[in-house]
Amino acid sequence: MDPQFPGLRNAVHRNKPDEHGQTLILFLLMIVILFVFVGMGVDLGFAYITKARLSKAVDSAALTGMRNLYQGQAQASLVASNAFVANYGKSGRDVAAPALTINFGTVNGNTVLNVSATVAVNTYFIRVLPSMGVASMNWNTLSVGSSAQATRANLIMSIVLDVSGSMNGDGGIAGLKVAVPDFVNQFDNNNDQVAMVTFSSGATTPVPMTTHFQSPIDTAVASLNGISWTCSERGLTNGLAQNQNTPITAGQNVIKVIVFFTDGLANTWYWPGFSCGGLDIAPDKSLYLTNTLDTGESCAVPGTIAGLSGTVNTSDQCGDMYAEADARAEAVAALARSESNIVYCIGFGSPSGTPECGHPPLNISFLEDLANTTDSATYTNSQPVGDVAIGSDSSDIDQLFQTIAAKILLRLSQ
Repeated sequence: MDPQFPGLRNAVHRNKPDEHGQTLILFLLMIVILFVFVGMGVDLGFAYITKARLSKAVDSAALTGMRNLYQGQAQASLVASNAFVANYGKSGRDVAAPALTINFGTVNGNTVLNVSATVAVNTYFIRVLPSMGVASMNWNTLSVGSSAQATRANLIMSIVLDVSGSMNGDGGIAGLKVAVPDFVNQFDNNNDQVAMVTFSSGATTPVPMTTHFQSPIDTAVASLNGISWTCSERGLTNGLAQNQNTPITAGQNVIKVIVFFTDGLANTWYWPGFSCGGLDIAPDKSLYLTNTLDTGESCAVPGTIAGLSGTVNTSDQCGDMYAEADARAEAVAALARSESNIVYCIGFGSPSGTPECGHPPLNISFLEDLANTTDSATYTNSQPVGDVAIGSDSSDIDQLFQTIAAKILLRLSQ
């Protein structure tokens, strides 16, 4: 013992029991805090997983419901609800099934679908926390919610149909009479606007751009008949004009589409320089009015014409005349795409079938160029990319149109 501090050892000895008690209390407190934080991590982790599943389910419900709007809002809501259930599934952590809310509305002329869902999930650890006397602080469950909104762009679409003479013999006309009504029924008869154009040696517009288009198009398609040559250029020109002349409300989200159907090669084209005015010229030098399907005209035909494909020898029926018809149709399609029109092409026929004037009866490369597909030789990345659907039998036509309808609906509700 230090003689200068006789009480030091006794003081240290007396303090040891107090220090042990304080350490135990701190240790127990740390255990409780650690338990709380671990519990919060586990329970909040489960809540996060539930929210992710809810988010996936409401997103799917909103998109699926919007893509089925053509069936009416009641049916679209039912489809959306089924999509939610299919994507959310079941969870043993849920207190009860999620509460789902589905509402349609309109913003700037566009239909909007709002989907929201909430669910209470059981906790495992934090339920032991005290409520601190506040009835609303019940830690037995956590409430999780998520919402999604899908906006459907309104559609401005021209359906451009080949009604050349070959369409009678190969079953194309019969196929269109089934396929086109099924096709237009996929779209919103109240808000979308659709026109129908037909072309052969010239082009007509049996159904100008309109809402409530389904019945007029059904009637027009029922009376289709194939005749004469194939002036794809005029069909695309009329379709583009319908899209161009359709006004768009400020702030409205709109997608413009041209659906082009043909069973063969472009072989007729428009030239404004004939002595009797602008006319469509067929490979055999027959001349036709541009706004009819089969009315012959008679005036002088030059031996050569300066065309888009080069100097056209009008006597070269199977060479220059076909090449110019292709070039002029592609020029119209390029103009349409430069104005934000998406071009979809449906080709009916076999590329390996009986040649037409030495050419394959269906030129897939030509259709790819019109649609600006990424594998087209003339692909332009600054313009909208369309698509091409090909079938070789008249029974395929309905499915080809349904394939294109699905692609258009996907774009409308993205």
